[in-house]
Amino acid sequence: MHIAGADIFHDQPGTDGPAIVLVHGGMCDHHDWDRMLPSLAAKHTVVRLDLRGHGRSTGDAADCTVEHWAADVLALIAALGLAPAILVGHSLASRIVAEAAVQNPGAVAGLVLLDGSRGHGGKAAAPASIPQPAPDLAAIIELTIGPYADAAARKAIAATMASTSPAIMAACVSAMREWDLGRADAVFAALAGALPVLAIQSTYHDPATARHSFERSDQTSPYLDFLGETVPQLEVATFTRTGHFSMVEKPEATAQLIVALASRAASHQPITDGGKI
Repeated sequence: MHIAGADIFHDQPGTDGPAIVLVHGGMCDHHDWDRMLPSLAAKHTVVRLDLRGHGRSTGDAADCTVEHWAADVLALIAALGLAPAILVGHSLASRIVAEAAVQNPGAVAGLVLLDGSRGHGGKAAAPASIPQPAPDLAAIIELTIGPYADAAARKAIAATMASTSPAIMAACVSAMREWDLGRADAVFAALAGALPVLAIQSTYHDPATARHSFERSDQTSPYLDFLGETVPQLEVATFTRTGHFSMVEKPEATAQLIVALASRAASHQPITDGGKI
């Protein structure tokens, strides 16, 4: 589908149930959702897309911003006639789906923030005062995937991330930093009481903290604490001993949480007093 100067790849498997739109993270593509797709498509219309500049979609790095990606997602939902939809955003895309919900609240019925993050601002630790040597790309990818993924998943994810062009890699890093500093506070504050929001979290990292997996089911993080203080209706589900790609490592459990959120959203009444779902 041609949207704002780019050809945006998408597919639409599933039934005629309420739509769930799956938005992958930076340097990834729609195949991240392959293992989880059968469970979701059994009950829902599911839309997967490749973000502008990723996978089978075209697009210039200069247009790869959180705001622009969110507008692409909204344009796709409108063109397919699927509003209001549940938006699921992984990693970088946790920002994209939140931005989309604020850009057009009527298009979004609920949000799932899948192992999201906030690397700058909020409660994130500041980078070390003495710059540290940057790890090479292979080390960054391995740390991102985490220690628990099986060999097939690790190989597929690493190949996709490593094949991303340097310009798009740089755009993803810049987009996250700029949105975290310039938009995150206002966007998440605007979500307070507006619609169901579920954070499914398995890891934490920030510029001063290497990514690590949760070890306890009651574990929290500066990112989750920020969300909890800003979005009072937030629900949180945590996975232990799971890497960054929980939809690959624990597809059934992740799908069940998303379907349950979609069910709650179907009967959700807007919250006006900052109460709980």
